[in-house]
Amino acid sequence: MGEISDLLQQKAGLSADQADQAEQVVIELVKSKVPAEFQGVLGSLLGGGDAGTADQPAAGGLGGLLGAAEGLFGNKG
Repeated sequence: MGEISDLLQQKAGLSADQADQAEQVVIELVKSKVPAEFQGVLGSLLGGGDAGTADQPAAGGLGGLLGAAEGLFGNKG
């Protein structure tokens, strides 16, 4: 699926299927916590939902999300 899944496989030792399921749960949880107007952007950053597919994930990924979060909190470098 994406970067979250890869990290779960590497750091938690989950199988690919378990990591993909866990990634989807994380994405759904995060999306449920943000206002509706930001969910499309969040989907693009996380690569979940309608923003991408398994063959062509959305641009940005976890790195894009972290960069955006740093920008929101004023961390420029």
